[in-house]
Amino acid sequence: MRKISIAIFAFMLFAGVLSAQESREYTKQYGVYSDEWAKEVIGFMADEKFNGREAGTKENYKIMKFIAKEFKKMGLKPEIQKITSESLTAAIGEPRKGKVYPAKMNNVIARIEGKNPNMQVVVGAHYDHLGNKPGIGIHPGADDNASGIVALLSLAKMMVASGITPEYTVVFCAWDGEEKGLLGSKYFVADWYANRTAADSICRYMNFDMVGRCDDPAKPTTTFAWNDNFPSLKEDCDLVYETIDKPFTVIYDRRVGDGKGGSDYAPFSKNNIPFVAWMEESLHEDYHKPGDVPAKICWERLHKTVLLAYGILYRWVD
Repeated sequence: MRKISIAIFAFMLFAGVLSAQESREYTKQYGVYSDEWAKEVIGFMADEKFNGREAGTKENYKIMKFIAKEFKKMGLKPEIQKITSESLTAAIGEPRKGKVYPAKMNNVIARIEGKNPNMQVVVGAHYDHLGNKPGIGIHPGADDNASGIVALLSLAKMMVASGITPEYTVVFCAWDGEEKGLLGSKYFVADWYANRTAADSICRYMNFDMVGRCDDPAKPTTTFAWNDNFPSLKEDCDLVYETIDKPFTVIYDRRVGDGKGGSDYAPFSKNNIPFVAWMEESLHEDYHKPGDVPAKICWERLHKTVLLAYGILYRWVD
């Protein structure tokens, strides 16, 4: 009996090890992330020739084409969601007093089809910035939000590299018009609800906005905000965090799913969609200023934030 008990215990222990390994299959894609590629993307997007990437400009249109091309390189088929001032007004109402909508904007959308195509997990980051302000100058927007686009595209690359067919369709969205009032994401959400069927559901949303700076490069830190109506979101973060090399710290920022907030998670939060928002450690001195340049990015912080986010995304859809 003792030999049988030992055998059973050994089997259970082995099975437990296998189970733990299977639950961390996502770590196999950690090597897909490239610091050099991240530097190239942020350097490109923050280049002065794009004049600060203001929504509705020809320069920001070129950034949109660049993002679409990157999705194509991965083997995905990006869609351009065209937004006019008229269609935006019809979807979300008139602009605030004293404001006008850009005549034309574009969201870039790429999908990995899931086993349950009507069930969607959306991942987003905005690509526009503040442009060239008279008397101030060009706003490069390296952290805000070229860093978020690196995260978005990296997660798409890693998910493609995993080779899995996800349980849910994963929708990668590069938002336009965030700096004008979250316009691209608001339009997407309003349009989705206007055209959904009874079978359609957005299961979760993940957002990246300003994930490239840290107060102390020797102690890289990221902020994890989540809809506290769904405690499993934090549990996912806790589990994946164990796989990330230290030093690396997560600041937990509990949010209520009420639609408030200054980034593109807000339209999802307003509809009580479970969300995770990766954000700045603190509002750095170059926020919305010409000093937000690539040289000040903390590459280790960006790298580790992306790995942590990918592990969570993988758990959501595997």
